Amino acid sequence: MGLAMARNLMAAGHPVIGYRRGSMEDFISAGGVPAISPAALAAECDVVLISVTGDDAVSDVLYGSSGVLKELRPGQVVIETTSLTPSQKRSHAAKISAAGGVMIDCPVSGTPDMLEAGCAAFFASGDRSVSDGISDILETICPNTTWVGDVGAGAATKSVATALVAIHNLAAAEGLAMAMREGGNISAVHEAISGSPAGSAMFEMRGALMARRDYSGGGGTLEGYTRNLGSVRGAMRDKGPTPLLDITYDWYCSAIEAGHTGRDQASVFEYLVAGETP
Repeated sequence: MGLAMARNLMAAGHPVIGYRRGSMEDFISAGGVPAISPAALAAECDVVLISVTGDDAVSDVLYGSSGVLKELRPGQVVIETTSLTPSQKRSHAAKISAAGGVMIDCPVSGTPDMLEAGCAAFFASGDRSVSDGISDILETICPNTTWVGDVGAGAATKSVATALVAIHNLAAAEGLAMAMREGGNISAVHEAISGSPAGSAMFEMRGALMARRDYSGGGGTLEGYTRNLGSVRGAMRDKGPTPLLDITYDWYCSAIEAGHTGRDQASVFEYLVAGETP
């Protein structure tokens, strides 16, 4: 995801300095300038953008021995795009503020391919004047950028998006499985529903994978998405009922237990057509 963000910025003429814990060959090939550490990157950049996996990785990038905060300057902006809980985002924002910087919580909804194609979404939250001040950067990375409130609101909106993607995906799988059981041609059914009032973005995108019964594309594995879904469910557990999220999570977990792993979450369709129940 970070590489897709960097490519969008470089395509618009922005110079990009980057650091990655793994290989940076793709980043360098795209025209990026490598840094030797997050601290070295922060020393050279006006705006720092973080895109990693999980809270431990964010903490390492920010507070490690060569972390961003070692070189953070007064007023420097940190755009934090990792999918975390609202409380985790607020904790990082407070530490960055104490060090003199400003954090914009800005998770992304979509895949790297969707981001490069301009059809992903950024959910920006934090000081609105700061967010507006870097709108050129945010909208260059992701034209569909919306400010949604104080720090943590972006993470909360991403939680909503995470839940809805899975719920809509399971609904698409259920609908196409119903059609198949009644003798319908699922490719034709997918075409008929797509673009109609009954359709959805997930029905169109992942329903196409179901219709082809080819799950090698998409945006990550069923088990990977289920981990994210579990984090959202855990964060919401004591804050009110989430019946559709609970049902979807149970079905995803059961599909994984039945061996539907290593492919896009649309492969839950195969679990439904097998006639198994969690």
